[in-house]
Amino acid sequence: MIVPFSSSRAAPLLMFGAVACAQFNGIDIRDKIEEIEHLWVDNRGTNSDGFVGGVTPCANYIGFASNGRNRGEQTSAQWVRMVFHDSVTANLAAGTGGVDASIGFESNRAENSGLFINDTLQFMRPTVNAYLSMADNIALGLVVSLVTCGGANTGIPLRAGRIDAVEAGPAGVPEPTTDLATTLAQFAAAGFNQSETIALTACGHSLGRTHYSNFPDIISSLDGGVGFDSTPAAFDSSVVNEYLEGSGLLGGPLVTASNSSDQSDLRLYISDKNITMQALSTEAVFQTQCNSLFERMLNTVPSAVILSDPISPMTWKGVSIILDISSAGVVSVSGSIRNLYTTITRPATVPFTLTTSAGTSAILASTSAIGAGSGIFGSTIYWSFNSTTTSPGTTSVNFGDVVYPVNDQIFITPLQSINNRGAITVKAAVLTSLVGSSTMTAVLYVPGTQQGSLSPKITNTTIAMTSYGTVGLYTLFASGSTTVGGGGAPGGPGGGGGGGGTIVVKALLGDIASRTVKSTLFARA
Repeated sequence: MIVPFSSSRAAPLLMFGAVACAQFNGIDIRDKIEEIEHLWVDNRGTNSDGFVGGVTPCANYIGFASNGRNRGEQTSAQWVRMVFHDSVTANLAAGTGGVDASIGFESNRAENSGLFINDTLQFMRPTVNAYLSMADNIALGLVVSLVTCGGANTGIPLRAGRIDAVEAGPAGVPEPTTDLATTLAQFAAAGFNQSETIALTACGHSLGRTHYSNFPDIISSLDGGVGFDSTPAAFDSSVVNEYLEGSGLLGGPLVTASNSSDQSDLRLYISDKNITMQALSTEAVFQTQCNSLFERMLNTVPSAVILSDPISPMTWKGVSIILDISSAGVVSVSGSIRNLYTTITRPATVPFTLTTSAGTSAILASTSAIGAGSGIFGSTIYWSFNSTTTSPGTTSVNFGDVVYPVNDQIFITPLQSINNRGAITVKAAVLTSLVGSSTMTAVLYVPGTQQGSLSPKITNTTIAMTSYGTVGLYTLFASGSTTVGGGGAPGGPGGGGGGGGTIVVKALLGDIASRTVKSTLFARA
C-alpha cells in the first residue's frame, strides 16, 4: 500500500538493481536523480534550464491567461496547488494515486477550475524526458516555489522516480462547498488526519489568491483576485495569524465568504477549536510543520513506485559525458565537470582520472573554465575535458568525490550520429568480439503527445542497426534515418499536449546494453 515515505522504505542507491531497471524502463536511477538535480541547481548562466525562472520572483506568472499578472495569477501558487490536487485523491488502502501527474487528464473537472493545470504542464513539458517524469517535475515545482517565496532551500528533501499515470485518477478534490466530514474523509484516505488536514490547508493557502474566474460565487472582482493573507507572494505564517488576530485579510475568502456554504477554510480551522492554527502561529513552527506535511504529500505515490533516497545538490558533477571512437579505433571520453560552491576560490583546471580494469590512470587535467552560473544553492563553474581511454577496459571517469561509470564494450557515438531536421540516424560502436548472431538495435525514448493532457508520454521506439565497418577492436553500427516527429504546439487548455524534451538513446546487442545518452543532438527540430 501507499505510505508516507520514510527512511524504512528508502533503498540505498546501489541496491536498486533489477527492480529499479524494471520500474524505470531500462533507465538508471542515477540518471533520474542527476536530471532533477540539474533543474534544481542550475538556475542561471551556463547550462541553466529556466525552470526556477518560472517562479522568480515569487509573484511571477507564466501561462495561458491574458493579462495574467494584472489578474493576480501567480505561478508559484499554481505549482503548490498542482501537488494538492494531484495527490489528495490518493487512496492508501488501495495503493493508488498520489503525485503521478494524473491531474493532466483532469483539467475539465469543476474541482480543478482555472488554468493552473495547463499553465503548469505547458511550462514543464520541455523538461519531460525518459530521465524526468512530469510527476517529478510537479514535485520539484512545489519545492522551488517555497524556496523562491521565502522558505529554506533545505526545507523539503527531494526524491526522484515518480511515474506518470496514463489516464485520469478518481475525482474527489474538496471544493469550497464540500462539507467538513467529506473533506476530512478525503484527506484521511490520502493519509492525513484532522490536524494535518487543517495545517496542510493553511500551508497551501499561504501563497496566491482566489479568483473570480475560478469562483464567481465567492469573488466579485474581475481582476486581481483576493489573497488568503496580505502577503500572497510570501510563504509565511501570515495566513494563520491574520485569521487568528482578525487582521489583514482574515484568512481569506474561504473564511470570510458571504455564503456560509463557501467557508471551507473556516469549517476546517474551527473544527478543532483552532488548536492547530494556534500551534502554527509561530513562524518557525509554521515552516517546519508545512515542510514536513508537504514532504509526505510529495512522497505519496502509487504502491508500485520506488522513490530514490533524498537528493543532495552535488558539489562535483559530470555533465553530458559521452564516448567516441576515431577512424583509427581509439576511444575517447569527453564532457564537462561542474562544481557547486559558495565561497571557495576555484582552480584554473580540475584533475580527473580514468579507472581501468588494470587500475587507475595518471592524473589528467581539464581545460580552463568554460562557463559559470548561479542558483538556489550557490555558484557553479564548468570545465570541459576530453581524453583518450585505454579501451576496451576503461570503467569510470573520476573527479572530485564522484565516480562516473563507463561502458566501453558498447556505446552510442552521438558526435557521429546525425539529426537532419528531426530525421535521426543513431550510430554506435561495439567490441567486435561480442558481435555474433544477436541483432543490434537502438532504442529511442521519445517524449510525444497524448490525448487529453498537455503532459508528454514517453514512448520507446526500437530501430534496427546495421554494421558499416570496423575500426581497431570495434565494429561500427548505424540505424536507418528515423523521423520521430516534432514536439508540436500546445493543444490548449484541456486538449492534447505537445511533446516534451530531449530524446534519450541507448544501444542493445542481445542482452548487452550501452549506457543511455541524452544529447542535444537528439533534440527534435
